[in-house]
Amino acid sequence: MKKIIMLSAVFLVSFIVFCIIKLPAVIALDIAKPYLPKQLEIGQTVGTVWEGQMMQVRFEGEQLNNVRWDIAGWQLFTGKLNANIKFGNARERSDISGYADISYGLFNNKVKVTDGLVRSTVERAMGRIQLPLPVTAKGRVILELEEYGSGAPYCESLKGEIASPNIDVQGLNGWFNIGPLGGKLSCKSGDIAILIDPDNTLGLEADATLKANFDFSVAGYVKPDASLPKDVHDAVKFLGRPDNQGRYPLNF
Repeated sequence: MKKIIMLSAVFLVSFIVFCIIKLPAVIALDIAKPYLPKQLEIGQTVGTVWEGQMMQVRFEGEQLNNVRWDIAGWQLFTGKLNANIKFGNARERSDISGYADISYGLFNNKVKVTDGLVRSTVERAMGRIQLPLPVTAKGRVILELEEYGSGAPYCESLKGEIASPNIDVQGLNGWFNIGPLGGKLSCKSGDIAILIDPDNTLGLEADATLKANFDFSVAGYVKPDASLPKDVHDAVKFLGRPDNQGRYPLNF
């Protein structure tokens, strides 16, 4: 009798483990749906909860295509959910693409991201901020995250870089190139801070900060290089009077 009970228990445990391992991602999403943001739209989903793919994920106007994940299930016993995420197509400029290793603490609800990379466009980034001057520009934006730790309002730790290797701007006489622009990312009192690399043709020296409620601000100076078109030099005059070094104030 004891042998039968033991065999039944082993079978039941094995069956439960098998069901968990093979749990379809679409069923897991149905279970989690009441807890997900209403603005979140998820397309066709295939695979298991541990390894699968979503064709599209859309949230507040932004869309990720071909989202793939691989979750280390055994790490759950350490109190962490570890996953490798990949999304988009790097060859498709219109796609937001990239990858990251993400860890979520089941007991402290902390998110940690390492070895992350996101590719987007200048156009998409500019659509999210309000500039002091009307500008039409295009190019790629690359965000590299060495480390990110969640916190209030945005972060507890952050180390990375954001850059655009080649920016084209539309002037009155057509498009012209202003070269690369980038900066280092850090976390200051929970805010996301960007220190712009001053080695650029715009002569841009600035600190940018993303505060609570998406309050984005930039403070610094701009002094366009003489090689840039007259359009640029005329435009910066609307920023105010230059200082004794010929730099125009930039505050928005």
